[in-house]
Amino acid sequence: MGWLSLRRCMALGLGILLCMGCNSGGGQENPGSTVDPTEVTYEPTPPRLQEVGTRLVGPVIYTVDARSYDVWMYFDFARGAVVPVQNPRQEPWDLMLQRHVIKTNGGQTNPAGQGGILSMKDRDFAAVRQVPEQAEFVTDIHPKNRPTSHNPAIEKWFNYSYLANVLTPKPLVYLVRTHNGKYAKIRILSYYCVQKSAGCLTFEYVYQGDGSPRLATPAASDA
Repeated sequence: MGWLSLRRCMALGLGILLCMGCNSGGGQENPGSTVDPTEVTYEPTPPRLQEVGTRLVGPVIYTVDARSYDVWMYFDFARGAVVPVQNPRQEPWDLMLQRHVIKTNGGQTNPAGQGGILSMKDRDFAAVRQVPEQAEFVTDIHPKNRPTSHNPAIEKWFNYSYLANVLTPKPLVYLVRTHNGKYAKIRILSYYCVQKSAGCLTFEYVYQGDGSPRLATPAASDA
């Protein structure tokens, strides 16, 4: 075999391997369906609704079972749980989750809601103690080339390995403006369920029920 033919064979083989790595997760619509054996996994949190009122709540770790490809899950900080929603544009909720996609109750997802997201970049979770005075929250958008709305501020919350088909959360803190203008902070911890399946979104959060921008935990406030 000549050198030119050998180079063509090597290029073809590399192309096949790359395609196998890209297609194993169903493309961008289904990234991360393979579970890394070293990844921390979580059991979905039972939905126990409890009105928070004006309290400062957290930090709380909550796991949403968002494995369905057809059903959206709705999380409400004011009740600290996944809530049943029949009409997303009229009922209260704050985060809308399905697989790796996270939306807010605002923008083009729901023009009547006040929801939005602000990425704090590489900030430590405990260090984010309040919402900045000049905070500019990003609301959901719906570009013409996308089948549904999304929120650009939290859309890329993960690092994705095409070859391993595994999602790993970025070490980022996000501020959330809720549907009625209150505030929370979250960080995403995992995308995997204890059954070694993908689609369980686990996040840690602190929620301020009194409407103020203060997001310090009681322990941090007393320090």
